[in-house]
Amino acid sequence: MPNNLCPMIKKEIAPDTVFVHDAARNDAITKRVLSRLVDAKIIALSEFGDPLSELGKSSLAPSSNEMFSEGKKKLLLTHYRGSWLKSCPGTSDHVCCNLWIVNPGEGCPLDCTYCYLQHYLKRNPTLKIYTNIDDLLLEIETIAAKQPDRLFRVGTGEVIDSLVWDSLTDLTLDLVPFFAKHDNLVLELKTKTDNVDNLLSLRGEHRGKTVVSWSVNAKSVTENDEAHACSLAKRIDAACKVVEAGYRVGFHFDPVIHFEGWEDEYLETIKYIFSRVSPQNVAWVSIGTLRYKQEMQSIMMDRFPESRLPFGEQFLASDNKLRYFQPLRFRLINFVWNELKSVSTEMPVYMCMESSTAWREIAGGRPTAGNELVEIFSRRGKLPIVERTVS
Repeated sequence: MPNNLCPMIKKEIAPDTVFVHDAARNDAITKRVLSRLVDAKIIALSEFGDPLSELGKSSLAPSSNEMFSEGKKKLLLTHYRGSWLKSCPGTSDHVCCNLWIVNPGEGCPLDCTYCYLQHYLKRNPTLKIYTNIDDLLLEIETIAAKQPDRLFRVGTGEVIDSLVWDSLTDLTLDLVPFFAKHDNLVLELKTKTDNVDNLLSLRGEHRGKTVVSWSVNAKSVTENDEAHACSLAKRIDAACKVVEAGYRVGFHFDPVIHFEGWEDEYLETIKYIFSRVSPQNVAWVSIGTLRYKQEMQSIMMDRFPESRLPFGEQFLASDNKLRYFQPLRFRLINFVWNELKSVSTEMPVYMCMESSTAWREIAGGRPTAGNELVEIFSRRGKLPIVERTVS
C-alpha cells in the first residue's frame, strides 16, 4: 500500500484532513476510514455543521470558489440527522424517471467541470461521509414494508459518487445484501470510478437487485472535463467485471455536450461500450444534455478557464437553468438515442430531465408502464427481478 493509503484511493483524491464529529467517533465506518487514511490529519469536532463554512464567513476568507476547491481535500465523518429516503425532486414541466434517493455522504473528490455541486455545495464545501448507516437501512426497510406493492428504485449517486469512497467505508458490503433481501427494492450505484472489488466479492449475494451504472461521455469530455475520474476504458473494464459477477449495469450519457466533432466522438463511445458489454446485461441507459443553474456559469469560468463548456448556444429556461436551444438539444438527444437503439431496439433508454415535447419528438410519446421502461417509470407493482446464475 504505497503512501499508507488504501490501494483503491488515488493519491490525488485522498483527503489530507479528516474531521470526526463526536457522534460518529465510535461508528464502524469511522473506524474503517481512519484505519485506512493513516496519513491524514485528524481533528475532533463537538459541533454539527460544515467546518469550512464557518471559515467562509470570515472577512479574510478565500472566495467561495477557492473554498470549494479546498473542500476537495477535507473529509467530515458525521451523522445525518434528516430523512434519508426521498423521491427525486425532478424539474417542473419535465418527465421524471421516478428515482428514489438516499445520500450516504455529500460532495465528491472528483472534479468535473460541469458538476452542479460547485453551486449547490459552495457554502458547505467539506466532503462528508455519514456514518450512521444503520439509521439509513432502518428507514428504507420501514418505508418499503409499509408499501409492499410499490417499487422503490433507490440511487445513492445524487450528491456523491456511489463508489468513490467504497474502499474506505465498505458501504456496499452493507447495502447490496440489504437490497437483496427485499422484493420491492432495487439499488442503483452510480459512479465514474472502477472501484468494484467489494461488489465482486458479493457475486453470490446480490440476487440481481443491484444495478451498477457508469456516467459516460465523449472521449474529449472525459479527458478534459472529468478530473480524477477513471478513463472510459477503465470504467468499461469494471462494468465487464460486474457483469461477469451477475450484476446488471447501466450507462448515463449525461451531460451530452455540443462541440465540433461531437457526433463522431459519441458514436465512438457507444460503439466501444457495446463492443464489450451485451445489451442483454443492461438495465437502463439515460440521456441528458448539458444544463446548469445560471449562477454556475461564472463558477465554471473561474475554476476552469480553459473549458469550452460555458460558451455553448444556451438560453435561460423556465427552471432557471441554462440549456441548449431546443432544436440543438433535440438533435443531440436524437442522435444518441438512435445510435443506442441501433445497438438493440429492446434496450431500455430514457431521457433525463426532458420535456413531454422531447419524448413526443424523439421517442414518439411519453414513457408508459408495460414496456421495457416499466422498472424506471413505474412506482407501482412489484416487479420480478431475474436472478442470473453465475458460474
